[in-house]
Amino acid sequence: LQPLLVVVMGVSGTGKSTLANEIAQRSGLTYVDADSFHSAEAIAQMSQGIPLTDTQRAPWIERIYNHLCEYESASKGCILAYSGLKQQHRNLIFSAYKNSAGVLLQADPDLITERLANRRDHFMPAQLLSSQLAEMEPFDNKTPLLRLNTADSVEQLLVQFSDFVDLLN
Repeated sequence: LQPLLVVVMGVSGTGKSTLANEIAQRSGLTYVDADSFHSAEAIAQMSQGIPLTDTQRAPWIERIYNHLCEYESASKGCILAYSGLKQQHRNLIFSAYKNSAGVLLQADPDLITERLANRRDHFMPAQLLSSQLAEMEPFDNKTPLLRLNTADSVEQLLVQFSDFVDLLN
């Protein structure tokens, strides 16, 4: 059986880390947070409300990809919390595994703004939300994708995710 990569995507504040962590705990997949691969310089820049350029994102994407390739070659299933703004970057991330699926978390921008305003332990300021929303590129149909509204509870999202995984198998 091929190891599975599930990529939980969405702009900052949609609940990627929360949902991915819950899925990992219940499924035995290894949880990976893409934010942990950012350089100190990138975090400092984003903390000041300045979005990264594609050129600045490239080494970050490469680090994530290489890490996922190591997991795949070790037959380790993985759940990645990752913004997934750019199609070209998503293609590279998904290519790390032969067996992969995506989950796209979406919510009303007002709800996301409220969540970001209440978050104290993260470098991403609410002022970057509009640039993230603007940069989120449409998804192709190459990888199975579950779209979830994060206004739902984590429990509701987990049930929807479980049904989605059942369809994949």
